[in-house]
Amino acid sequence: MPSISHEAPLELLRGDPRLAAVLLRGLDVPIPAGAGAAMAPSDLTASVPTELRADAVVMLSGADGARLAVVVEIQLRYDSRKRFSWPSYLTQVRAAHRCPAVLLVICLSTATAARCRTPIATGHPGFDLVPLVIDPLTIPDPNGPAAATAGPELAVLAVLTGALDLNQDSARRLVLASLANLDDSRLATYTVLVRSAVSESARQALEDLMTTKFRDTFVDRLLAEGEAKGEARTILRVLAARGLEAPADVRERVLSCTDVSQLDIWADKAVTAASLEEVFGS
Repeated sequence: MPSISHEAPLELLRGDPRLAAVLLRGLDVPIPAGAGAAMAPSDLTASVPTELRADAVVMLSGADGARLAVVVEIQLRYDSRKRFSWPSYLTQVRAAHRCPAVLLVICLSTATAARCRTPIATGHPGFDLVPLVIDPLTIPDPNGPAAATAGPELAVLAVLTGALDLNQDSARRLVLASLANLDDSRLATYTVLVRSAVSESARQALEDLMTTKFRDTFVDRLLAEGEAKGEARTILRVLAARGLEAPADVRERVLSCTDVSQLDIWADKAVTAASLEEVFGS
């Protein structure tokens, strides 16, 4: 079952696919001029017995018609089997979209990143794959020029990788300020992701700031009865991303709930629960 740590970066890409371009620029990878970004199908299965499914594929399309396909993989730990599947991902995407393709690996630890950067020798002369890797040391600065595009997503990803330490007041203020102007759906979702990624002490300090300095955004918007439905939808999205698809009766129970305290309890459990019963009871 996918964990919230694995699914969170993918949720950020779905929220704003331009995040892929921001990360590539941070690694000095050329991208099409004036590129827009859109999610593309990640099922790369062709006429072969083994299913090939990348975590995500983002298509960057430039104003001049140039395109670049970005295969995105999330690695929480090193998996030697990826050394055989990653080259296949690239060739399949390149063939499907008839354009250049690159592999972008997002790692939440520097140790995993170091192993993922190891060149992959395919056996064919000159065809060695060197993955492009984002980790806590290589992620673009969320307080720098890179934040002009997909800034909220970049800030949350920095929290997930540990590049931003929310035990520091300046980091907490940076993240909350970056989220303040989001639409209600992304605001609710990204708040859950940030809260799930930090220690209890950092979470408490973050929530204290949310109810004082940033009250207009995180209390008046998220906790108003009219926005309870937004939090309810976020709970269901988090569960679905982790492979826990709620049946119709559970969905109705969540979506009809206007008790913010109850929604908060469900939201906290949804991040780590192994089953729907752990969230909602039997």
